Amino acid sequence: MQEIPVIERIKRLPQQTEESLTDVMGVLMGIKDRRSVDHYVKWLRREVRNFRTPEMYNLLKQTYMYAGQYKFDDFMIAMEWKREPKARFWLPRRKVLEGKHGIASRIQEFIDDPEALFLGFSQPPGTGKTTLIKFLLAYIIGQEPKSANMYISYSDGMTKMLLDSVKSMLTDKEEYCFHEIFPDLGEPDTSAEYKTISYRRKGDFPTLGLVSMSGSVTGRTRANRFLVTDDLVKNKEEARSPERLDKLFGDYTATLTTRMIGDNVKQLMLGTRWSSYDPLGRMQDAHGDDPRYTFISIPVWDENEQSNFEYEHPDRYTTEKIRDIKATIDPADFECLFMQHGIEKEGLAFASDSLKYYNGVLPDGEPDNICFVNDVAWGGGDSLSMPIAYVYGDYCYIHDWVFDKRDKSVTKPRVIAKILQHKIKMGRTESNNGGSEYSDDVYRILRTEYGYSINMSHKKAPTNMAKLTRIEQHAPTIREFYFRSENCRDDDYRKAMNELTGFSFTVKNKHDDAPDSLAMMAEYVFDRSKIITVGKRPF
Repeated sequence: MQEIPVIERIKRLPQQTEESLTDVMGVLMGIKDRRSVDHYVKWLRREVRNFRTPEMYNLLKQTYMYAGQYKFDDFMIAMEWKREPKARFWLPRRKVLEGKHGIASRIQEFIDDPEALFLGFSQPPGTGKTTLIKFLLAYIIGQEPKSANMYISYSDGMTKMLLDSVKSMLTDKEEYCFHEIFPDLGEPDTSAEYKTISYRRKGDFPTLGLVSMSGSVTGRTRANRFLVTDDLVKNKEEARSPERLDKLFGDYTATLTTRMIGDNVKQLMLGTRWSSYDPLGRMQDAHGDDPRYTFISIPVWDENEQSNFEYEHPDRYTTEKIRDIKATIDPADFECLFMQHGIEKEGLAFASDSLKYYNGVLPDGEPDNICFVNDVAWGGGDSLSMPIAYVYGDYCYIHDWVFDKRDKSVTKPRVIAKILQHKIKMGRTESNNGGSEYSDDVYRILRTEYGYSINMSHKKAPTNMAKLTRIEQHAPTIREFYFRSENCRDDDYRKAMNELTGFSFTVKNKHDDAPDSLAMMAEYVFDRSKIITVGKRPF
């Protein structure tokens, strides 16, 4: 490219001026492959921000209009340049959605990757999924106006709303900057009757056809680039009906996917999780190991129970708001809708309302035993899980818990500190993957550095299948344990309880450290043949 040496010479100037930066923009405008010079666009932006003049502000705007043709993130910023700050969708949420979660970048990677076939994307309700899709559809239309694409949702009302919104983005020059980003595109042909938007020839399938699951998808729409589905599951009633979910998934695989033309159509499925059997869950079960299929799931809060969606905008989820929601809705609904765990209430092994709780105050008198079990974590996102039990006869109180994903340099001192704090005299560690060495090292430190005597053992861990069997075998005993109530848990305890109450025997669980360590505890404290007698609570 003849233009590149010119830009490089300008970059080497001892000091940039408004005139030199304007010249760079002029040179960039003559380059057809805009994506190839993106690094120059970024450099230009950085330099422009050193000047506080109306001319340079306008030049900054031009960089976003320029890059909006090939970068989704920049497209959304550019589209809303004229909008009032309070009316904007992307910029108030960008710090979280892009900065924290990389949503725009991950969508861009999916679009640009020629091998990628499917992107599954789930977020809680009210976090901007549908609005994001509006921008994405406008972006696809601008990039490839001669392509054919489909959008499908659960209702005619939803598709009509999307049609009106996307049409407004393409045609409302007072509100949006679509024609400044794609100046060569005129006004599209639109049909409210058929719910289509098109820059293609009459008689061709439209650039975008919007259909609902309740309507007919045959005949008038096809997709040769993108098939976008958004919230296919209508409501809770549908989500709780296996028969209706079966039909829904059948319609998706047998009807919608047959509307794809060619082998390069990309499927983008967005939604809020309702069930383990919803379309997103089934696609992940079927294709989760295929590198051409990507699944992104963002829960309402992170592992520390801090909000993942606290925008610089009134329409946000604060941590306090999430806690209020969790306290008022069905635990299974919270796990599905807000944590994006596709589970069924009937499949929860340790639903929160099935467990026993105490206020953190132990019964009077000395316990018969104070002990621990330790399931050591060795990578893969697993947590070291070390519940500490105070045993009074047949009553077992899980009084403390170490639940930590960090490496042994962090967890080992914590384990030792808890043993000393509670004056524990016996404990067991699973010996898999270095667990025996971990246990021996803890024992050695306690003896040599603290002069503390403890009866410690280690036992080989079962296989994954055997682990599930062990959890299931000891589930009745675990349900008889007493756990701290929500208002008297520390962070570790809270994380462990979240994993425990979200564990299911009917779906694949991402992690099972909490229930597995409690099964170890049940096995360790009580004889396998012994049945816990439920008697009067010792308060």
